[in-house]
Amino acid sequence: MGVEKASLPFGDETLLARVVRIIAPVVTEIILVAAPKQNLPKLPVPVKVIHDENPGLGPLEGIRCGLASLGPGVDRALVCACDTPLITAAAVRILFEKLTNQCDAAVAVDIQRMHPTFGVYRLHVADVVVEQLRAGERSLHGFVKRLAIAAVPLQELGGDDLLHNVNTPEDYALALTAAGLPPGKLPPAPSP
Repeated sequence: MGVEKASLPFGDETLLARVVRIIAPVVTEIILVAAPKQNLPKLPVPVKVIHDENPGLGPLEGIRCGLASLGPGVDRALVCACDTPLITAAAVRILFEKLTNQCDAAVAVDIQRMHPTFGVYRLHVADVVVEQLRAGERSLHGFVKRLAIAAVPLQELGGDDLLHNVNTPEDYALALTAAGLPPGKLPPAPSP
């Protein structure tokens, strides 16, 4: 994108604020894993912000940090990327419902692949993440393949557009249109 995705305007809020607002009614606490020195936009509810302990290891390290920061008594957590503004609270509820005692995680899937950054995970999977990172493996798909997964089809969660990622200016424009919002203007990229 060339700009910080979390702070992209999305209607009268930012991309990150929208995702936080959507999931807030479904979860008891929101932990935001940010890059060191990352500037975060104003959020609609209080969140606990932690930072990647080992920057550069990608989303798997973010998942590890987030799971490790949860307190006693918590046995499962939603993992959700900030660049999926079309998720719904109903989809989050379904993921929690699909996490049975026989599963390590309930993860969204489509015809082509799993979407590990939209799933509910049992906290013990943090051990699998640590093992994988120690082995030098950073693949999210390699991680979920090591778990007992309840694969939840996107159609059951609300449709194919639910996990539309905002990775390019074109993705951004499509997400705004899908959300019924007017076209947005990307802020200028920071100077190197």
